[in-house]
Amino acid sequence: MTAVVGFIQVMRSPSRNGLSGWRFLAQTLAIAIFAGILLWRLITLQVLEPERYVEHGENQRIRSAELAAERGAIVDRNGIELAVSSPRRSIWADPRLITDAEGTAAAIVAYAGGDADQLIRRLQNEEAKFAWMARQLDDETADGVLALELNGIYATEEQARLTPGGDFMARGILGRTDIDGMGLSGLEKQYDDLLTGEKGRVVIERGLAGGERVTIPNGRFELVTPISGNSIVLTLDRTVQFEVEKLLERHVVDAEAQSGTVIVSKPSTGEILAMATVERTDQGVVQVSGNNRGVTGIVEPGSISKPLAIGALIEEGLVTPHTQVSVADSIEIYDRVFTDSISHDTTNLTTAQVLETSSNVGMALLADRMTNATMHDYLADFGLGQPTALNFPGEADGILHPADEWSGVSLPSAAIGYGFAATPLQMLRAYNVFANDGVLVEPHLVSGVLNPDGDFDILSPNDGTTVVSEQTARTVTSMLAGVVNKGTGQLASVPGYEIAGKTGTARIAQPNGGYRDEDGNVHLLTSFAGYLPASDPQLSIIVVIEDPTGDASGGRLAAPLFGEISNFSLQHFRIPPAAAIGGD
Repeated sequence: MTAVVGFIQVMRSPSRNGLSGWRFLAQTLAIAIFAGILLWRLITLQVLEPERYVEHGENQRIRSAELAAERGAIVDRNGIELAVSSPRRSIWADPRLITDAEGTAAAIVAYAGGDADQLIRRLQNEEAKFAWMARQLDDETADGVLALELNGIYATEEQARLTPGGDFMARGILGRTDIDGMGLSGLEKQYDDLLTGEKGRVVIERGLAGGERVTIPNGRFELVTPISGNSIVLTLDRTVQFEVEKLLERHVVDAEAQSGTVIVSKPSTGEILAMATVERTDQGVVQVSGNNRGVTGIVEPGSISKPLAIGALIEEGLVTPHTQVSVADSIEIYDRVFTDSISHDTTNLTTAQVLETSSNVGMALLADRMTNATMHDYLADFGLGQPTALNFPGEADGILHPADEWSGVSLPSAAIGYGFAATPLQMLRAYNVFANDGVLVEPHLVSGVLNPDGDFDILSPNDGTTVVSEQTARTVTSMLAGVVNKGTGQLASVPGYEIAGKTGTARIAQPNGGYRDEDGNVHLLTSFAGYLPASDPQLSIIVVIEDPTGDASGGRLAAPLFGEISNFSLQHFRIPPAAAIGGD
């Protein structure tokens, strides 16, 4: 109290200028306010928000970086790498440290390529702390950029996706990833979750020394090791895949066709050994396509579907291989005329001869013995109108309209391969029914998953389902062997081996709803499907050549390619000849 009174007295006492007391009061109040601010700041730091400021301090010292995980490999049935990830260096910039954006961009583009204007825009963004300059460079290029010692330019390691067999090997199957390693198409997309690993992280503590930030010895250090992704083991055989692509390209070029597709499988297991599509580009170049038309493209298959109708008729007890029909070269059913490819006098043909000569009129007459519903149900049982168990990205379902929507010409049309649509793989799956004694086995591309610890998990295919009896399957196989031995498929033959197969030549439906384009031209789909050896099938193959030029047919174009692929595959897999169908 005495001090307060004294203070008041001082303020009231006169001074030489009359202002000293008030100046003293102002100074004292200023000091008190400043002390209060400091006290409040201290309370905030120590009591109210300590975590916030501790975190801020740590942010100045602690640095963390994400560690990329290696993406799993995709390998063929023999462990040969088809797609792998490999370390590559990428160049990045801290725009805040760039003083000459134009010069820096020009120097980088000179070594690593790229768009200089785009790099300049990135470098001039002063608010950014990070900007990519060039990604996933080879060592020589990365070293060249770093040797320039450009201010604010650094390198970091990434995982680049590579295809050791080249950019086109199995392109439509493998698919591709984006530059960040995310699957965009094909198996890379389908199995992206399995192939993608778990990223790691490294945390270090840094401080200032000599004006530079350096790692603090014995400071904080944490490391979470990245976990590599799983590898996918395919059923493909790289050697056969390469040969199929090479032969298919040559045949499509020779036929002046627009595209071609080949699938090779092991019928007893459904393993796909090779699958390729080649297409003619707008520039006229024929090359392996990224569009896997074996599962994405649907067309009316034409005559290669005739064995399915024959199988249904035999299974129902409506015909035998020796059943005869009187076949003219054309027949009118309702408002449609069905004709054979070659004009001929009316003749008696057996069921086997109808198949051997691929008579459309004969098939229409035979099919008339069953109902729409029966034909529809058998086609569905053979797997038409529904996707395979492959679950491949973009796989088409096919088209098979309900039987109650069929018209008066739907039955004979379906018997010769029109009025429904299927992918090449769906047709091969149907042929495998006959090769497997009447059992439908789903095709598959992946045999298993190999995890980073070396454990292999087998991906078992679905159990097969019976479509026709063993006797019916073997009867149809014998008839298909006749097609190659003495019918339209003779150019598919391989010396020493008996082949069961069927030719196909179909008109391709046009956008206008008909089978002629706006100029009146017809476009053809030529094909051959079959399996071998006929009495003990080890391989099944379908060949499709689309829109060839000139006088084309499945027997002239697709059958010879089938023979070449068969000959190579038999030697590669060392498959010996088997007894003739029905022989000892």
